[in-house]
Amino acid sequence: KNKMKKLFIILLSITLLITLINFQYISKIKIGDKAPNFTFTNLKDKTFQLNDFKGNIVLLDFWASWCGPCRKDNPNIVAVYEMFKNAKFKDASSFEVISISLDGLEDRYGRPKQENPKEDWIKAIKKDNLYWEYHGSNLKGWNSEISKKYDIHSIPSNFLINENGIVIGKNLKGPALYSSIKKLTCLLYTSDAADEGL
Repeated sequence: KNKMKKLFIILLSITLLITLINFQYISKIKIGDKAPNFTFTNLKDKTFQLNDFKGNIVLLDFWASWCGPCRKDNPNIVAVYEMFKNAKFKDASSFEVISISLDGLEDRYGRPKQENPKEDWIKAIKKDNLYWEYHGSNLKGWNSEISKKYDIHSIPSNFLINENGIVIGKNLKGPALYSSIKKLTCLLYTSDAADEGL
C-alpha cells in the first residue's frame, strides 16, 4: 500500500509539473500570435493603445535606463528607425517604435531601488537620442502591467508586429532586425554602409 501511495504521489507530481510547463509554454507570446493590446501614456501626456497602430509596422521595445545591454543596443534601434521611418511598405502605412521602459525598480520588499526613476528614464531617452514620440512607462519596474502581458523576464526584449497586429518577430537584434523590416518594404535597400552599421 505504501509503495502504491508513493507511486501515485510521484505520478501526480509529474502530471502537475507537465501541466504547469504546458501552461507556461502556452501563455508565452509566439510568432504568429496576435499582439496583446495595451494602453500607455507618453511624455506629453497623450494616451495611446497598441490597437491605434494597426495598419503600421511596429517595433515594441522593452528597455530601461538602468539596463546596460539596452543602452548599448539603443543606437541600433535609432539606426533602424532612421532607415525606415519614411520608407514605403508593401502592406503598411509606416514604421513606428513603441518603447516601454521598466524603470522604477523595487527590491523584493517593495522598496524603491531608483531615487528618481522618471528623471532617469527621461535623461536616458535624451542621451540615447530616442527621439520618436511613443515612449511609455508606469515606473513600476518588473511589475509593469505591459511587461507582464508580454511575459517579459529579461531586457532588452522586442516584438516586431505587422500591420494586422500579428507578432512576426521576437528579440531581433542588429542585422536580423534590419532585414526583417526591409523585407516588408516596397524597395530593397542596398546600402552596404547601412548593413554594416547595425
